[in-house]
Amino acid sequence: MHPVTVQTLLPAAILWSVPGSIDARRHTLLALTVNRALEMNRMFGTALFAKSRRRLTVSLVALLLPAIPALAQDAAQQEQLFQQMVAQPTNYDVTFEFVRVATARGDFEAAIGALERLLYYQPKLTRVKYELGALYFRLRSYEMARHYFSEALKAPDLDPITRERIETYLPDAEKQLQPSRFSGYFQTGLRYQDNANFSPGGAIQVGGQSLALLPIATQMHDWNVYGVAGLSHDYDFQNQRGDIFETRFTGYATHQFKLTDLDVALFDISAGPRLALFPELVQGWAVKPYAVGGRAWVGGRGYLATVGAGIALIAPITDRFSLSPGFEWRRADVTSGGIATGFGSADWYTGSVAATFLLTNTVKTEGKALYRRGEAALPWQSFNQWAGEAAITFEFAPPFPMISRNWSVTPFVRLIRTELDAPNPVVDPNIAELDREWIAGAVFNTPLWRNIAFTTTVQYDKTASSLPNFSQRNFSVMAGPSARF
Repeated sequence: MHPVTVQTLLPAAILWSVPGSIDARRHTLLALTVNRALEMNRMFGTALFAKSRRRLTVSLVALLLPAIPALAQDAAQQEQLFQQMVAQPTNYDVTFEFVRVATARGDFEAAIGALERLLYYQPKLTRVKYELGALYFRLRSYEMARHYFSEALKAPDLDPITRERIETYLPDAEKQLQPSRFSGYFQTGLRYQDNANFSPGGAIQVGGQSLALLPIATQMHDWNVYGVAGLSHDYDFQNQRGDIFETRFTGYATHQFKLTDLDVALFDISAGPRLALFPELVQGWAVKPYAVGGRAWVGGRGYLATVGAGIALIAPITDRFSLSPGFEWRRADVTSGGIATGFGSADWYTGSVAATFLLTNTVKTEGKALYRRGEAALPWQSFNQWAGEAAITFEFAPPFPMISRNWSVTPFVRLIRTELDAPNPVVDPNIAELDREWIAGAVFNTPLWRNIAFTTTVQYDKTASSLPNFSQRNFSVMAGPSARF
């Protein structure tokens, strides 16, 4: 057996993708579902199988088509407003409309130029100071953001809504100016799954013979309470190059209401320097070598430990488009603690690439892909895997003006293909496992007050396999409050 899908246990808000497969015996299913959860942030590589690539392209284009006419219209509108602004330099309404359109298109420099010009003639305009602070914050020019936010806070005519927004973002700007920066994210809540024990739902193969599932292995629904923690620390060397030492920690734990042998706990930690490349020539390019490791438990018993190293390139091609290829090796040691599983210790080699494209100020697309090779002692535990995902995030203003952060919705689609090197004689000596999995869903993030939000994830996943043991489907919903600092 090989690493399998963790989406049945871990939500899309935590993971992008992992290998896929299902076993009929419940304990085996539980054990196999967590062994790739420790891959957290480096889940994709350079290769996609052709069929999945076409599906990803079609899905992404379908998501983006509604935005294309609006983008062209906004560009023409910005140009028209610019001409009006030049002809009517004292018309503040025209200037503010130009700033709105330019900001929506992500043209922050043009918006800043217009507001700086306006402030030159009217230095007491509080609204302009706030808008400049917000724009500089988006450009990660935190010193300028702090300056304008602080200036706006001093104004006696500052309205309560703008004050709330400044008091939300000013601490973030001040934190980014510190050489040692610690931040975190926490979420808890409830999750429902209609196939919590990952049952294939029909007959299975054992030794090449078809057998009916026992009642204990049929599909069961369940709820769990979960907790997610993400911690990060950046130490800025302040060497004028922009070099930073980054440490990342991710943890996840669940407790099932009925099927307590599905309880999962895990953590993953990585650390390494982010070293600027050619800082005299380009901005933002960097290379990051890192060490990584993690641990997982199932049903209160230790199951898996990993340790490894990797390297990633951060390459902002333009202000809107960036790429991040990488390679990672991990040694995975199975310490199943009595859990019945055919998965053995192995080396995982993963090549990956991630891409981000900012369509507008409030619309961002992301894509990830991977090729992974798993080398185990037994051929039916070794595998090749190709995977990919596309997602698009739409931000929009909350319905209540006192809420200072935007709300967002992120629909996503994920495709995974996994091929085992040889048939597993315990399952079927004549058929090698080939799994095709697809996942679709959406994440809704609704900030309520400053750094407090409510997040909901809806997800459906389905696996079609050459062996009936590993076919499954599962629908899940998870929701709960979250906090960041």
